[in-house]
Amino acid sequence: MSNVADVTVPDLVRIREAVDGTLGELIAAKRASACAGLLDDFFDVLTGFLASGGRRARPLFCCLGWRAVDGLPETPEVLRAAASLELLHTYAMIHDDIIDRSDVRHQQPTVHRAFALRHPGPRADWLGGSAALLLGNLCAAWASEGFNSLPPNGRTQAARSLFDEMCTELIAGEYQDVRGFQDSAADVEHALSVVHHKTTSYSIERPLQIGAALAGGGRALQDACSAYARPVGEAFQMLNDLDDVAVGSDKIGEDIRTGKHTVVLTLARQKLDRAPAQRLRALMGDPDLTKAELEEARALIEASGAPTTVRRMIDERLARSEDVLARAPFHPSVRRPLQLMIEMGKQGHRA
Repeated sequence: MSNVADVTVPDLVRIREAVDGTLGELIAAKRASACAGLLDDFFDVLTGFLASGGRRARPLFCCLGWRAVDGLPETPEVLRAAASLELLHTYAMIHDDIIDRSDVRHQQPTVHRAFALRHPGPRADWLGGSAALLLGNLCAAWASEGFNSLPPNGRTQAARSLFDEMCTELIAGEYQDVRGFQDSAADVEHALSVVHHKTTSYSIERPLQIGAALAGGGRALQDACSAYARPVGEAFQMLNDLDDVAVGSDKIGEDIRTGKHTVVLTLARQKLDRAPAQRLRALMGDPDLTKAELEEARALIEASGAPTTVRRMIDERLARSEDVLARAPFHPSVRRPLQLMIEMGKQGHRA
């Protein structure tokens, strides 16, 4: 293995461009199929959605997992797997926006809104939601097909098993999240379980492991992927949750308006005295909160001390990931990109 000073840090921009190229090829091949004429709307909306933003985080982690074994550049098979992960993510975002009734993502109409705008009329919303469900299902099917099309061997079989587990964990996390809206007794363990299944496993852990499996990474490396990914993934999700509830934030307060059981909101309800806790519960879950009511809820959350507790939890998790990274059997070339993610968490924490 090379010394750290001798290795080249992966060019993440170039990797993303390679993934996008493979993703474009996959979609173009599907568009040229026998049903293409019947699904022109689908391809137009999907292409616009993919072009509207997104970090391609899951494909990048897949490629970093691949390089973690021996530092070699990506092969067409790895890029195909990475592009398939982005298709799965697209499916998840489309369905998540339907569940959350979100109209905007990346400053653009969500997929169900895009379909509704294409076909105005008295049943536009019904058509938009129905078409979006179908397009999401297609993206999930194409993601699965991408893994099935990899050359059959022990490495691809291992990657496919991880992909299948990832799909099940994603649905489990989504269901836990939805169920939590109805469960007034949901606790911090429930909130952390949602974070793990819906975000950490699906966004970082499994993509890293899938890339490593394709490169022949063994049990020790797979375990190191998990040990690194879980705490840093939880830290980033909790950072995002803090942004939503921060006093004076320019965020719309979506978690408060929907009554979502995030870690910080769950802790706030537990820490507040009876009267302010009841007031916070009354404010949460109201999509029509005024700006003054939203700031009242944020002030209650701040007064509970929950944000301070969550910041301490974030610190602990980032430190744990950093410790794992220092000892993990990763190729030196991927240590810098993985360390940068920890640094981003620290900077976001201080902001």
